[in-house]
Amino acid sequence: MRRQNRWLVGLTGAFAAAAVAVGGPTLSARRAEACGCFTPPDPSVPVVQAGERILFAMDNGQVTAHIQIQYKGAAAEFGWLLPLPSVPTLELGTDELFNQLTNQTQPKYRLNRVYEGNCSFDPSRFGGGFGTAAPSAGGANEGDSATGGSPLVIRDSIGPYDYAVLRADSKDAMLKWLGDNRFFVPAGTDSAVGPYIRPNAYFLALKLRSGNDVGDLQPVVVRYASDLPMIPIVLTSVAANPDMGIQVWMLGRGRAIPRNYFHTVINDALIDWFTAGANYNDVIIKATKEAEGRHTFVTEYAGSSSVMRNILNGPGRFGTADELAAQADAIAFVEYLVSHNYGTFNNQSGGGPVGPGFGGLVFTSQLLSILGRYIPVPTALTQQQGISASQFYQNIRYYLSPSFQQQYPQYFTNYSIDYKPAEMASLIFERVVKPALDAGALFDAAPYLTRLYTTLSPENMDRDPVFSYNPSLPDWANVHEATLTYHCGYFGRSNQSQTPATLKTASGYVLQFPYGTGNGFTPPALPGSERIETLAEEGAPSVVTDNRAYILDSLGRTNASGCAVSLGSRASETAGGLTLLALVGFGAILITRRRRPTA
Repeated sequence: MRRQNRWLVGLTGAFAAAAVAVGGPTLSARRAEACGCFTPPDPSVPVVQAGERILFAMDNGQVTAHIQIQYKGAAAEFGWLLPLPSVPTLELGTDELFNQLTNQTQPKYRLNRVYEGNCSFDPSRFGGGFGTAAPSAGGANEGDSATGGSPLVIRDSIGPYDYAVLRADSKDAMLKWLGDNRFFVPAGTDSAVGPYIRPNAYFLALKLRSGNDVGDLQPVVVRYASDLPMIPIVLTSVAANPDMGIQVWMLGRGRAIPRNYFHTVINDALIDWFTAGANYNDVIIKATKEAEGRHTFVTEYAGSSSVMRNILNGPGRFGTADELAAQADAIAFVEYLVSHNYGTFNNQSGGGPVGPGFGGLVFTSQLLSILGRYIPVPTALTQQQGISASQFYQNIRYYLSPSFQQQYPQYFTNYSIDYKPAEMASLIFERVVKPALDAGALFDAAPYLTRLYTTLSPENMDRDPVFSYNPSLPDWANVHEATLTYHCGYFGRSNQSQTPATLKTASGYVLQFPYGTGNGFTPPALPGSERIETLAEEGAPSVVTDNRAYILDSLGRTNASGCAVSLGSRASETAGGLTLLALVGFGAILITRRRRPTA
């Protein structure tokens, strides 16, 4: 049976040297919105929710892929299909891994303000108080499909999922088995799976088990033998959205690279530094469109994996299952979860385990789903007072106190608690604790972490990106700082927004605001990419397109407001100790063609 637009198509996977395509992150035809379980990042961070998010780890020819599954729709119509080069094993993952990875490695654009001359609004004259950044928005069943038998290799269940591993040497046999066993596939899948049909290849298929709903979805961990990780983006195109964000983290011995895609360095003169980079994703979209075929990735972080150590698996976190199961009542049970750091804390430094007494507690969707079955949030309390599940559980003693229930009996009509501590503790340790501890251990074992990002539309999803490593490449910081200098002495204005100012970005670009910054930021008409290059597994980058000289020259002739007047002399054209390229004539772009990455 076929259903239109109801199937999540797998993204990530691996790539053997002989060009074997494999599986990965997931794509929903109707993507889930942020469900309240994502910890808000630092206010100096541009908020970008990628359509697909995955963490790869490599160890002795084995790929471990943590894949976040995002879906919105009816539970009976959920499905997920993932091509693989070998028979996988399947485990449960955790949303908290991706929440914390996002917080710890998110690009941050911070603006430092400097006051030149007699500025009446200079905060240093009054002991500070002026911010440096504006807020931003079971059993195996063998078959032999090659001889006309069943393609089934394994059929089992784990957590909220039923799953099957199928041989991929016959498209018709595989699709028929999926239809016969109520694993739905959308129209268009027949042709999309074609590139992945070959002997000794496999597909992993998931669906929700009976009795589970969309709120029970959680990431999965797929382990399989392969030389390198790869995203089967061709298959993903069946249900992709325009300009879909794809976020990849790679753990390994050194910095990760897109092996058969270009690498783009964005032009930070287009970043709106005044809003901490609120237009960041727009700049990424513009920059990726400038690469041939749109086949490119941007490095957002590359450095030590220590930024994630002791976050998911900190000493003493979670306590023990026996202690949790021994709690006398529902209130004590939830308070044990809070005091043992089962949640994350909404702070402005990127999140982290939360301790008792803090505000802004957020539980993962997995934990909320379990609690909701046994200790539900009163529906009327949510609908009439807007109390979120996390708010309810953080303050459960208050909301379930006799005095509150007597004062607001209307919230507790037909309300009941099905308190089964042993059963709850078992589920929580299976679906929340073990996945978090296992994910945390990855960062103890691998020394280096890379974060890559791109945006793609369906028409660009015609080449599966492969990832490898180049340990000789330098680290890449995720924190970027610009300096805004107010020139108060020139005109003696006391109004900060009307005072002439000069912005120098982290890359050394200078933008002039001769009439002040009060009208906001309009990105100049410049390329989105500073340069486009190819990265090999050893050696320095090979530049394909270099726009830096053109950007410098253009900024020297205009200012950020589009006026033809520049203020004063240009800032020193050096950045990071490297002398900038010589200027070229207006309108010229220095382009060097080397080679096009190929699969």
